[in-house]
Amino acid sequence: MSYRVVFHLDADNTDIFALGLGNAGNLLKAAQGTECDIVLLFNGPAVRLLDGARCTRADSVRALQEQGVRFRVCSNAMRSFGGDIEALVPGCEPVPAGVVELILLQQKGYAYIKP
Repeated sequence: MSYRVVFHLDADNTDIFALGLGNAGNLLKAAQGTECDIVLLFNGPAVRLLDGARCTRADSVRALQEQGVRFRVCSNAMRSFGGDIEALVPGCEPVPAGVVELILLQQKGYAYIKP
Protein backbone atom coordinates (compact mmCIF):
# COMPACT_ATOMS: atom_id res chain seq x y z
CA MET A 1 0.00 0.00 0.00
CA SER A 2 1.12 3.56 -0.64
CA TYR A 3 -0.35 7.03 -0.29
CA ARG A 4 -0.34 9.54 -3.14
CA VAL A 5 -1.87 12.87 -2.28
CA VAL A 6 -1.88 16.48 -3.42
CA PHE A 7 -2.79 19.17 -0.92
CA HIS A 8 -4.10 22.21 -2.82
CA LEU A 9 -3.52 25.66 -1.35
CA ASP A 10 -4.88 28.67 -3.22
CA ALA A 11 -5.49 31.31 -0.52
CA ASP A 12 -2.94 33.69 0.97
CA ASN A 13 -3.91 32.59 4.46
CA THR A 14 -1.33 31.60 7.08
CA ASP A 15 -3.85 29.53 9.06
CA ILE A 16 -4.67 27.40 6.00
CA PHE A 17 -0.94 27.16 5.24
CA ALA A 18 -0.31 25.83 8.75
CA LEU A 19 -3.19 23.40 8.36
CA GLY A 20 -1.81 22.07 5.06
CA LEU A 21 1.65 21.63 6.54
CA GLY A 22 0.12 19.89 9.55
CA ASN A 23 -1.96 17.61 7.32
CA ALA A 24 1.16 16.52 5.43
CA GLY A 25 3.11 15.97 8.64
CA ASN A 26 0.28 14.01 10.23
CA LEU A 27 0.01 11.79 7.16
CA LEU A 28 3.73 11.02 7.35
CA LYS A 29 3.41 10.12 11.04
CA ALA A 30 0.31 7.98 10.56
CA ALA A 31 1.77 6.18 7.55
CA GLN A 32 5.08 5.17 9.12
CA GLY A 33 6.43 2.26 7.14
CA THR A 34 4.14 3.03 4.21
CA GLU A 35 5.38 4.77 1.08
CA CYS A 36 4.07 8.33 0.77
CA ASP A 37 4.15 10.58 -2.27
CA ILE A 38 2.98 13.98 -1.02
CA VAL A 39 2.74 17.20 -3.02
CA LEU A 40 1.64 20.58 -1.71
CA LEU A 41 0.53 22.62 -4.72
CA PHE A 42 0.30 26.40 -4.40
CA ASN A 43 -1.54 28.56 -6.91
CA GLY A 44 -3.46 31.81 -6.87
CA PRO A 45 -2.56 34.18 -4.03
CA ALA A 46 -1.19 31.24 -1.98
CA VAL A 47 2.09 31.50 -3.90
CA ARG A 48 2.90 34.49 -1.67
CA LEU A 49 3.12 32.12 1.32
CA LEU A 50 6.33 30.59 -0.03
CA ASP A 51 8.14 33.88 -0.59
CA GLY A 52 11.41 33.29 1.26
CA ALA A 53 11.48 36.74 2.86
CA ARG A 54 7.86 36.52 4.03
CA CYS A 55 7.43 32.81 4.79
CA THR A 56 6.67 32.35 8.48
CA ARG A 57 6.92 28.56 8.25
CA ALA A 58 10.09 28.07 6.21
CA ASP A 59 11.51 25.72 8.87
CA SER A 60 8.41 23.51 8.62
CA VAL A 61 8.62 23.55 4.82
CA ARG A 62 12.28 22.46 4.96
CA ALA A 63 11.52 19.73 7.51
CA LEU A 64 8.80 18.29 5.28
CA GLN A 65 11.04 18.57 2.22
CA GLU A 66 13.66 16.52 4.08
CA GLN A 67 10.99 13.81 4.46
CA GLY A 68 10.28 13.81 0.73
CA VAL A 69 7.31 16.19 0.56
CA ARG A 70 7.36 18.28 -2.62
CA PHE A 71 6.24 21.88 -2.84
CA ARG A 72 5.08 22.93 -6.29
CA VAL A 73 4.25 26.52 -7.20
CA CYS A 74 2.25 27.80 -10.17
CA SER A 75 4.40 30.02 -12.40
CA ASN A 76 1.30 31.75 -13.78
CA ALA A 77 0.27 32.76 -10.27
CA MET A 78 3.80 33.93 -9.49
CA ARG A 79 3.58 36.33 -12.44
CA SER A 80 0.03 37.43 -11.55
CA PHE A 81 0.79 38.10 -7.89
CA GLY A 82 4.17 39.72 -8.37
CA GLY A 83 6.27 36.88 -7.07
CA ASP A 84 9.81 35.95 -8.00
CA ILE A 85 10.63 32.26 -8.54
CA GLU A 86 14.18 32.94 -7.32
CA ALA A 87 12.83 34.32 -4.01
CA LEU A 88 10.86 31.18 -3.10
CA VAL A 89 11.83 29.05 -0.12
CA PRO A 90 14.65 26.85 -1.46
CA GLY A 91 13.53 23.52 -2.89
CA CYS A 92 10.14 24.72 -4.14
CA GLU A 93 9.43 23.56 -7.69
CA PRO A 94 7.79 25.91 -10.19
CA VAL A 95 5.25 24.33 -12.55
CA PRO A 96 3.87 26.08 -15.66
CA ALA A 97 0.21 26.04 -14.55
CA GLY A 98 -1.15 24.92 -11.19
CA VAL A 99 -4.50 23.84 -12.59
CA VAL A 100 -2.82 21.62 -15.16
CA GLU A 101 -0.59 20.12 -12.46
CA LEU A 102 -3.68 19.32 -10.36
CA ILE A 103 -5.29 17.54 -13.30
CA LEU A 104 -2.15 15.56 -14.10
CA LEU A 105 -1.65 14.46 -10.50
CA GLN A 106 -5.27 13.37 -10.15
CA GLN A 107 -5.05 11.45 -13.42
CA LYS A 108 -2.04 9.65 -11.90
CA GLY A 109 -4.15 8.61 -8.93
CA TYR A 110 -3.27 11.26 -6.36
CA ALA A 111 -5.98 11.95 -3.82
CA TYR A 112 -7.04 15.61 -3.75
CA ILE A 113 -7.22 17.35 -0.38
CA LYS A 114 -8.04 21.02 0.18
CA PRO A 115 -7.03 22.07 3.70
